[in-house]
Amino acid sequence: MRRPRVPLSRLSRHQVVLTAVAAAAVLLVATAQSASTVSTVAGDTESLRPSSAITSATSTPRTRVRPLAGTGIIRWGSTYRTAAGYERYAYVLVGMPDAQRAARLPGTSLVYMSGTSIPRRWSTGVSYHEALGNGWLLKDAGGSYVMNVKYGTYVGDVGDPAYQRRFVNNVTEFLQRTGLDGVFIDDVLGYPLGLTGGVYPAKYTTPESWENAMVSFVSTVGKTLKARGFYVLANAIKFVPGDPRSNTSENAAAFWRRIAPGVSGLMLEYWLQSPIDVTQLRAEGSRWYELWPSWQSLVSVAQRAGADFFGLMYGAGADLRAMRYVRGSFLLDWNGRGGAAIFTTTDRADPYHAAWVKQLGAAMKPKRLLAPGVWQRQYTRGVVVVNTRNEAVTVTVRGKAWTIGPTDALFARCACARPG
Repeated sequence: MRRPRVPLSRLSRHQVVLTAVAAAAVLLVATAQSASTVSTVAGDTESLRPSSAITSATSTPRTRVRPLAGTGIIRWGSTYRTAAGYERYAYVLVGMPDAQRAARLPGTSLVYMSGTSIPRRWSTGVSYHEALGNGWLLKDAGGSYVMNVKYGTYVGDVGDPAYQRRFVNNVTEFLQRTGLDGVFIDDVLGYPLGLTGGVYPAKYTTPESWENAMVSFVSTVGKTLKARGFYVLANAIKFVPGDPRSNTSENAAAFWRRIAPGVSGLMLEYWLQSPIDVTQLRAEGSRWYELWPSWQSLVSVAQRAGADFFGLMYGAGADLRAMRYVRGSFLLDWNGRGGAAIFTTTDRADPYHAAWVKQLGAAMKPKRLLAPGVWQRQYTRGVVVVNTRNEAVTVTVRGKAWTIGPTDALFARCACARPG
């Protein structure tokens, strides 16, 4: 993740490596074509206007607006002040400077932390001076400090029980003081070498020992924070260069199953897009940057393990196709409880648009194959259709022909059933 200046980062450095690595926030409704006519399905909350100002947590009561289910937004650093209307989102992820503002929102507000990476000038859970004074900065076999090579931060000893306790206590104090609902933990990595530039810590000299240390960290930290009433979201991936199981979601899924008991939610960055070129959306196909079915399956992997699923994607503020694709794919397998599809803009644009926040109600059936590479799922107030092919398709939905572009999604309004 992009690291904010004051404590945050850009979710995964480890994923901008070599080949396939999978996986802001937007709820959207697609525009689609019926014959030559373009039809936009409007959102349920078009009359809900963004707040004209973000007020202090100490001066106003918690906003009374029902957030839009399955939506989330990430606002690191100064970006929090470049948008508004945060009361609309079910999840709002912020940095420490905006914690009190976010704490007043009706949704679940989470603050960025990272137990793995330790900046020198600010704390993301355990401060540099605490880690240095207690011997919690990892070193390599030659005695040099192991670094996060992309951001120049130190790597903490995630497997040390004393380090884990300090992280828990520091985070708990911050959450209690600010009134936030929980924490977003970045850099939860099942394999370290993408982070460290190929260097193993002397204490963890094998992939297995590192992964076990990380699982221990998530288990201790996550379970303790959850027991104290906080929400714990982890940005987690296991990417092993050269391992074909990293081209698919196999490595990530196995790692998620190990850490799921310690968290409330699991996030995958670049979920359905290439981390090297975010405009390249994952389609059904055999190339490393395709393989949509495998990465789509992580929604169910998380939910079956008892965790909420969060799919994060990036793109320009005008990239409506990517927004529709992440939202539509999310709805295909979402259980309707916690979790979100998140779209983070790369051009600092406010990601909200009224046409993207359509609520389709409750899912009526599991997704089904409508045509090769085209999936449909019916909800009580609409139908979502996702075209995972690299070519446009024309399908019939509720007696009407619709043309859906490549790697795009359609949301069709209908009175499919009466809720309850």
